[in-house]
Amino acid sequence: MSYKVFAAEQLTESQKKAVYHADGALLVLAGPGSGKTRVITSRIAALIERGIRPYNICAITFTNKAAEEMRDRVGNLAHVRGVHISTFHSLCVRLLRQYAHEAHITANFSIYDTSDQTRCMKEAIKSCDVDTGNFTPGRMLASISRLKNDLEDVETFESRADDYASKIIARTYRAYQQIMADNNALDFDDLLTRTAFLLRDNPNVRQEIGDRFRYLLVDEYQDTNHAQYQIAKGIALEHGNICVTGDPDQSIYKWRGADIANILAFEQDYPNAVVVKLEENFRSTPNILNLADKLIANNVHRKPKRLIPTRPAGQEVEIKAYSDAEAEAEAVADQVKAVIADRVECSEIAVFYRVNSMSRLIEESFVRRQIPYQVIRGVEFYSRKEIRDILSYLKVIVNPNDGVAFERAMGSHKRGIGKTTVERISAFAERTRVSLYEAARNVEQIDSITRATQARIVAFVHLIEGFRKDMAGPVAPLMERIFQDSGMAAALEAGGEREEAAVENIGELINSAAMYDEHAEAASLADYLQSIALYSDTDAYEPESGKVSLMTLHAAKGLEFDAAFIIGLEEGILPHERSLEFSQDIEEERRLFFVGMTRARSRLHISYARHRVVRGQFLRTTPSSFLFEIGYYPQESVFEHQPSLASEPEYDYGDTQTELFRTNELVAHSKFGLGRVQEFVDMGDDSVVVVRFNSGQTKSLMLKYAKLTRPEA
Repeated sequence: MSYKVFAAEQLTESQKKAVYHADGALLVLAGPGSGKTRVITSRIAALIERGIRPYNICAITFTNKAAEEMRDRVGNLAHVRGVHISTFHSLCVRLLRQYAHEAHITANFSIYDTSDQTRCMKEAIKSCDVDTGNFTPGRMLASISRLKNDLEDVETFESRADDYASKIIARTYRAYQQIMADNNALDFDDLLTRTAFLLRDNPNVRQEIGDRFRYLLVDEYQDTNHAQYQIAKGIALEHGNICVTGDPDQSIYKWRGADIANILAFEQDYPNAVVVKLEENFRSTPNILNLADKLIANNVHRKPKRLIPTRPAGQEVEIKAYSDAEAEAEAVADQVKAVIADRVECSEIAVFYRVNSMSRLIEESFVRRQIPYQVIRGVEFYSRKEIRDILSYLKVIVNPNDGVAFERAMGSHKRGIGKTTVERISAFAERTRVSLYEAARNVEQIDSITRATQARIVAFVHLIEGFRKDMAGPVAPLMERIFQDSGMAAALEAGGEREEAAVENIGELINSAAMYDEHAEAASLADYLQSIALYSDTDAYEPESGKVSLMTLHAAKGLEFDAAFIIGLEEGILPHERSLEFSQDIEEERRLFFVGMTRARSRLHISYARHRVVRGQFLRTTPSSFLFEIGYYPQESVFEHQPSLASEPEYDYGDTQTELFRTNELVAHSKFGLGRVQEFVDMGDDSVVVVRFNSGQTKSLMLKYAKLTRPEA
C-alpha cells in the first residue's frame, strides 16, 4: 500500500492539512487523543515521499518511550531509516560529543544524575563555607537549575547578584561548575545550556546543524523550557522549516522550567506560521470529554479549542466521597476488582495520584485483594546501591576523570582501601591538579599511604585499565565481566540471603544491557550510559505487564487506559498546597487534572476523602475546587463507606459561621483579600463557599474555617 493511499484513508481533513504542509513554520494544536503521533509520523513519511532525505529530518519528543514508538511508526510507514528521532537531551548529547571542541568540553563527558549532582553540590557548599541550614543542597541545585534553564551562566548571574542570597548562590554556582568541570561531567541542565550556547556562539556550527536538520519537528512544544526553545529556534534559524505540535492545556511541567509562553507566542516568533487545530478526539467518550472541557475552560492562559468526541456515549463519570483515605483506597481496590471482572485487562487500568506517597494505601488494598500492580517509578531501580556501584565502573571506563564514579567504584566493596586513603589520594590530586584516577595511577608518590595499600590501589587501577580495552564492544558481556572480576559478585554472594535481591537486580541490569546490545544501531558503552542517565519514570511503564498501573498524574502524560481512577481530589492535594498562592500555578494544577481525566477511554472514577492523615495528624479535608468547576457539589451526608477508624475523633472547630452567602456577594478573607462568591453549597455545619478573589484565584473554602467577612459599603 502506498503512503498516499494510507493517508487518504486514515487521516481526517485537519490531520491532512498538517501532514501535507510543505515548507515554513507550522503550529499544530493537538488536543488529547487527537492522533498527534500519527500526524507527526505521517508528516515525516510525507516529507520523504516529497524527496526529502531522511538524513535531513529531525523529530524531537520528550520521553525515550515516545521516541522509540515514533521510530517504529516511521519505519512501518516510510520503510526507511536515517531520520533522527530522539528526546531533546539525547540530541544535545549527540551534538555536544560531535562538537565538543567548539563547546569547550571533552567528548567523553559523564552525565550526572540527581544523586551525583547532590554530592558535588555538598562539596561546593563546603568549599564556599556556606551555612547549610539556610542553603541546602536541594535548594541550591534548584536555584542553579532555574538559572541554567534561563540560559544564565555563572558570569551573567554574578554580574547581577546584588543581595546576600544571590551572592551566596553565585559563589556556590561557580564552585559547583568547577567541580563538574574537574570531573569532566555535565548535569541534565548543562546538556541543554551548552547546546544552546553552542548554537548561539558558533555561526558555522549552527549553519552546519541547520543544513543537516532542514526539517525540524518538535513534539510537546508546550513543555519546552527557555533553553530548549532557543535550541529549536537556533536549528531552524536558517531555513524556517519548523513544525511544532502541542497543547497549552497539557502544559504541566513548570516546576522543571517549562514555559507555556513558548507555544502561546509561536505565531509571534513565526508571523507566517500556518496553524492547524486537531480537535477530534478518538480516545475518550463524550461523557469524559464534556467534563474535561468544562474544567479547562476555567483557565485563562490557553488557546481556545474544542474536544470533539468521535465515540458514542459511554458510562457516566463517577465522582465519590469517602470517609477517609483508607476507605477511599479500599473502595478503589473493590472497583478495580469489579472492572477486571467486567473483562477489562489489568494493563488497561490505572490509578493516578498527585504525590507518590499516596500510593501506599492503594498498594496495601491491592495486596489484600491479590490485584497485580506496577508502580511507575522507574528511576528508583537505578538508585539502588548495587546498581549505582556497577554503573560507577562503567562510567570510569568511559571517563577516567569522573572522580565521583572512581571513588564509588573503588569503595563499592571491601578491598582494603579505606576512607583515609581516599582522602589522601584526593588531597594529592588537588595539590598536583590531576584527576583522582591519575592520582591513583601515581599512588607510589604519596608517601602517607603504606606500600601494602599502594599495591591494592595499583591493582584496582590495572583492573579498570583492563576493562577499558573492551569498552568498544557490546555492553552486556563487559558488565558481566566487571561484576565477576571486580569482586562484587563474590562480596554479594558472601552476604547470603541478605544480598539475594541485589544479585537479582544486577542480573536484571545485565539483561537490560543485552537488550540494548540487540536493538542499538551502533552499540557503545557511552551511548548505553547516556540512555540510563536520561531514563525517566514514564520509561518504566510496561503496557504489556498484565498489571494495574499506579502512577502520579505527571507520569501519566502521554499514556491512555480503558479505565482510570483519580484519587485525592482535595484542596491542598489537587490543587497542591504549593499552588494556592498564584493563579498561574492553579492553572497548571487544573491542567494536571485535565491530563488525568483525558487519559481515560471509557471509564473515569474520581474520588476524595473527608479526612486524611497529614504529617501524622488526622485532619478534615475540603473538596477540591475543581470538583465544583465540573459541576459536582458534594453531598457530604452520604458516604460510600463508613469510617475505617474505630471511631472518629471529636473536633474543636471553634466558632462556626452559619450565615448564608449570596452568589456574587462581595466578601473579604484575611489572607486572600477581596473576592466575590461564585457558589454557596449549604450543607449545614459543613457548608462550602466558592470565592473568586481579586487576585484571580478561585478557592473552595469550608465556611466554618474561612472566617469570611462582608466589607463595609
